[in-house]
Amino acid sequence: MLAALWAKAQGWLLTLGAALLVLAGAYAAGGRAARKSAELDQRRRDAAAREKADDVAQEIDALDDAAIRDRAQRWVRHDGR
Repeated sequence: MLAALWAKAQGWLLTLGAALLVLAGAYAAGGRAARKSAELDQRRRDAAAREKADDVAQEIDALDDAAIRDRAQRWVRHDGR
């Protein structure tokens, strides 16, 4: 009787262990996907920031010295113009 009870309990324990392993695997896969998504979002933000910096650099390169000096003075003085 005890052997039959142990066999039944052993089957339930193995099923429970397998279910826990599946849940742990799903949790780990979800964590990896979330990290990958966050890294991709960060790369997109970095690329947008680099593009903005390049646009500003090109705009500044197109200005003459007097225009740059005028903009710098407005920026330092916090004029809204």
